[in-house]
Amino acid sequence: MAVLNSENKMKIRCLLVSALFCTVTACGFHLRGQIAVPESISVLAVQSNDRELYRSLVEALDFSGVTVVDSSADAKALLDLHRVEFERRVQTINDRGKVTGYNLIYRVFFKVISAGGENLRQSAVVARRDFNFNPDQVLQKEIEENALREDMVKELTQSILRQLSTIAALPASKPLVLSFYRPAV
Repeated sequence: MAVLNSENKMKIRCLLVSALFCTVTACGFHLRGQIAVPESISVLAVQSNDRELYRSLVEALDFSGVTVVDSSADAKALLDLHRVEFERRVQTINDRGKVTGYNLIYRVFFKVISAGGENLRQSAVVARRDFNFNPDQVLQKEIEENALREDMVKELTQSILRQLSTIAALPASKPLVLSFYRPAV
């Protein structure tokens, strides 16, 4: 029976780590937020009136290797977030008629247009959250609502990135709508 010395143990560890690395990369693993970008959108201009979503998208696109430019004239494609809506619907009221819960809805309607004017993708993504409200804790609930909104922006950013990664694979013939709902904890 062979005895494993420290040199052999080190070789086995290196071999196992290498095998694990090869397995993870072979299955298409990417860090969260990173997408495989089609060449047709590798240089992209982004238009949006929602500054928070714009910043999140530019950061995520940059992380994924997309060059984001200011002018659509310098870009291979334009990501136009032509309609961004944030809605706060009353969900529940108490016996005195005061609001005790809201449903937060964030919708983004976007299209991707090539430099030649071809519509590469037209779609919408939606994120929803339940938000319990206590009128006696207004400041605390305002902070919680802002945190939920930031979380929704991150979720919408990831949804848009996933759709951008499929542009080469799917035609833009019909709009695709994704909706995410997370109930309050």
